[in-house]
Amino acid sequence: MKSFPIVLLCFLPVLVAAKRSKPCNGHASLCSRRYNEVSYACTHNSYSYAPPEAIGVLNQERSIQQQLSDGIRAFMLDLVRPDLKPDPKTPDQDIAAVHLCHASCILIDKGTLENTLKVFKDFMDENPREVITFIIENASGFSADQVKPSFESSGIEKYAYTPEFKPNSQKHGYAWPTLSQMIDENKRLMVFMDDNADVSKVPYILPEWEYVIETPFENISPVDKFPCSQDRPRDGKPRDLLVMNHFAYNRASIVGKNIDTPLTAGQIKQRGYNTAKSLQQQVDTCKDVWGSRVPNFITVDYYDVGNGDIFDVVSKINGI
Repeated sequence: MKSFPIVLLCFLPVLVAAKRSKPCNGHASLCSRRYNEVSYACTHNSYSYAPPEAIGVLNQERSIQQQLSDGIRAFMLDLVRPDLKPDPKTPDQDIAAVHLCHASCILIDKGTLENTLKVFKDFMDENPREVITFIIENASGFSADQVKPSFESSGIEKYAYTPEFKPNSQKHGYAWPTLSQMIDENKRLMVFMDDNADVSKVPYILPEWEYVIETPFENISPVDKFPCSQDRPRDGKPRDLLVMNHFAYNRASIVGKNIDTPLTAGQIKQRGYNTAKSLQQQVDTCKDVWGSRVPNFITVDYYDVGNGDIFDVVSKINGI
């Protein structure tokens, strides 16, 4: 009986080594890094894929499920209230009212947020060592209380990370968890929302502009060099997390009004925007602006255009 602890001690180094060798977002070397020290491939308007086949509206070719399978780990989701009459058969009107659309649900409506969250939840159930991020544009100004039921009913709420720290006046220098900590605690979903986040009511829906800055998003094609200046919020204060927007728009002027529409996959390929060369050029620009800090969310339209170069660039940033 006395020899049992000695035998256990003999196996302890093996058990520790086995734990360390487990990957975090696909790589063991990322496990010890804090959430804000890692770069993630991100899709702009992630839900905006066919059907319908609507030119000038779509931003992606592949479904959320396929994006997850391919390695996308951060997703931009737009919340819009469709112009629909309440359905008395729907028990929770907040769930029915929160749809994934861009500005309006007339041209493309991917249905309720709840239904898409179920897709994410299934993936997270099946892949317990993956960390996922949502960057939510609250276009219709829902309250946090109105968004919460979709997270609850989909079952994904259990994965949502709630930080122990509170916002500070400096807007940076927070003690973010490591990926390993998020995975071990099974709190692997980080959620940011640009408007009406209220952590006193829903502690895991974090106010984006407290922690995140974005580079300019209104880039009009052709773009010779994507910028890395702080576009939002425009207070000049750095944050711990950086969204590197690497997509462009077509612009047409109609009766003196500018109409911007997403580039097609063919136009992106023609311009070479999703190539390693173009992406790395902006990463280098970000280094010139921000020094050694990591561009966290490398955000593109039609990520599959470019032979997977976005994943190579993200791996290079992460040193893997």
